[in-house]
Amino acid sequence: MAITDAQVLTALVVALVPAIMAALLGSALSNS
Repeated sequence: MAITDAQVLTALVVALVPAIMAALLGSALSNS
């Protein structure tokens, strides 16, 4: 199976979005 650029981008987005959401939520909770 060859990994295409689209699959790499999709994997990065899927991995990064939850991390970004968690960071934003954590900072919002700590600031309040």
